[in-house]
Amino acid sequence: MLKPIRALGVLALLAQGAVAEAPKLASVFTDHMVIQRDAPITLFGTADAGRKVKVSLDDASKTVKAGKDGRWTAEFPALEAGGPHTLTLKAKSKVTQTVSDVLAGDVFLCSGQSNMEWPVSASDNGWNEMNSANNPQIRLLDVKQEGSLTPQDALPKGVAWEVTTPESAGDFSAVCYFTGRSIQSAYGVPVGLIDSSWGGSRIETWIGEEALAASGKYQAAVDLLDLYRSDKPAALAAYADIWTDWWKSHEDFDDREPWTGDATLDWQPTPDWRLSGYQSWGVPELERHLGQIWHRVTFTLTEEQAQGAAEVHIGAADDVDVTWLNGTPIGATHGWGFTRAYTAPEGVLKAGENTLVINVYNSYGPGGLTGPDEELRVDLADGSSVSLASGWTWLKVPADAGVPMSAPWYPIQGYAILHNGMIAPLGGLNLKGAIWYQGESNADAAAAYKDLLTTLMADWRGLFNADLPVITVELPSWGARPTEAGTDGWGSIRDSMRRAVAADDRAGLAVTVDIGDPANLHPQNKQDVAARVFRVARALFYGEDITGPSGPEVAGVELRDGAVRVDFAGVDKGLVTISSDKAIGFEACEADGTCRYVAGIVDGASVALAFPDGPAPAEIRFCQGASPLCNLYDGNGLPAGPFREAVTRKDP
Repeated sequence: MLKPIRALGVLALLAQGAVAEAPKLASVFTDHMVIQRDAPITLFGTADAGRKVKVSLDDASKTVKAGKDGRWTAEFPALEAGGPHTLTLKAKSKVTQTVSDVLAGDVFLCSGQSNMEWPVSASDNGWNEMNSANNPQIRLLDVKQEGSLTPQDALPKGVAWEVTTPESAGDFSAVCYFTGRSIQSAYGVPVGLIDSSWGGSRIETWIGEEALAASGKYQAAVDLLDLYRSDKPAALAAYADIWTDWWKSHEDFDDREPWTGDATLDWQPTPDWRLSGYQSWGVPELERHLGQIWHRVTFTLTEEQAQGAAEVHIGAADDVDVTWLNGTPIGATHGWGFTRAYTAPEGVLKAGENTLVINVYNSYGPGGLTGPDEELRVDLADGSSVSLASGWTWLKVPADAGVPMSAPWYPIQGYAILHNGMIAPLGGLNLKGAIWYQGESNADAAAAYKDLLTTLMADWRGLFNADLPVITVELPSWGARPTEAGTDGWGSIRDSMRRAVAADDRAGLAVTVDIGDPANLHPQNKQDVAARVFRVARALFYGEDITGPSGPEVAGVELRDGAVRVDFAGVDKGLVTISSDKAIGFEACEADGTCRYVAGIVDGASVALAFPDGPAPAEIRFCQGASPLCNLYDGNGLPAGPFREAVTRKDP
């Protein structure tokens, strides 16, 4: 339930100042929407400060007055599932807005990155799935991808609820839709699905600034974002200092500074006649490189040309660029498929040779600077332009150099930006539950993910309803099969997800480690993922008494009876092993981090691991690496989830 005081608090948070226009409902209230059944209903919107408006839900009406911030809110009793209902807004007896075909049902928020964004039409059997999507009891709200430096009270323009048809469902989130379809079929109630997702996004960008700051770990990023709103050049300079300090902190880097264009570095000529993705240059060491590349070009100006500010066009970069002109930072952007243009303030250009240096970080697929030629230029204050289409050189950065902190204002790699643009406008809605499918972009900092996921769930409960249940979808298999014990892959971040969920009685985990595609970051079997989510939803959202909604979960790892015994909870129909009488995928790890594979024997709801040749290890890990093969399941065919657990020693 969203209590009145919470609704008012949310509205105040989102306030951008009163607007002198006709009273209206918040942008999330449109024709064909679903409002949460069996819970008090909060309607809210805007009007001139102090103005009275009459709000109606069917025949029930309330007159409320907009506050000094131009916000109003009205409470109505709960509705049972069904409809249609009509919302009406009047001012001085004149109807200013009517919202029709509103159903009462169960409303769900689906959010995350590309595997949540992945559409119905591109999933397994996509054409048939899309063309069979004709269900007026399922309504879809597809939030357009738009970030913001400040929390917004309105959804991006053009966003509205739609009835499920092949046209509306084709581009909608497959995991969200398939889960919602199962819920609607099982419980026979209208279902409203909100997809607010963006491929490549990190979890930090989906969390509000206040929540990030309150966590105690991200105050510096929040402060830098605040500075960017008021003084972009100062914020950029501060971020560039963070970036270069990170570079200098690596022991294997010498004292030379690539961002200055230092000619003593081993710059190599770009082999193509134009800039293009570096993996296509025919340079063997770059063909499979993921990470950073330095790009450098020089151009010459006269004394007159060097006067004043300039616009520096660097073309497209994939994924992230940080750009310096004559050693001065002039821009930093995350994103792909669009060109960049940065302002060089007066005094940065100089007569004679000028040096433009760009560091580009590429995390997946083709990357680097890609032009086109006409977008590689410097537009000078005197109206002339200097082309940058030729003369580029490059310098590879070792792949293991790591990744510096993202600039807080990056839309999908920054802090709070997508929360502001794509989550905050939904604030005040009552939800049945939320589904979170993200983590690929945070795998490089897996240890921090547990606290971040905990913060995200708390933040959403403050924005929607205090008891909001949240299902996290574990990352599926993708990448190399582990051949050595101790291989991490996505093992660390899966364990962070598990721990965050285990500590929260309003959270659930959908285990998917066995149903991905090692060769495809975006596996198409989204129906299988949705089936796992639906099983968890039956227990978490609907209170069904289900043994092991997530499958077998580790309950403890103890040294007893001469063996390390791994106990599992949530085991339905017993533990079974596939294609062997032994359970594989277990690793015995010492305190120094060295690990070795061990096999186990199923014993009831436990697996016994014997160590006859030495003492028991410090930690047991299970189903680690990017795409592990693990053969331990329950009788329902659900896999035992990956974990890392210290060995508890209870032997006398």
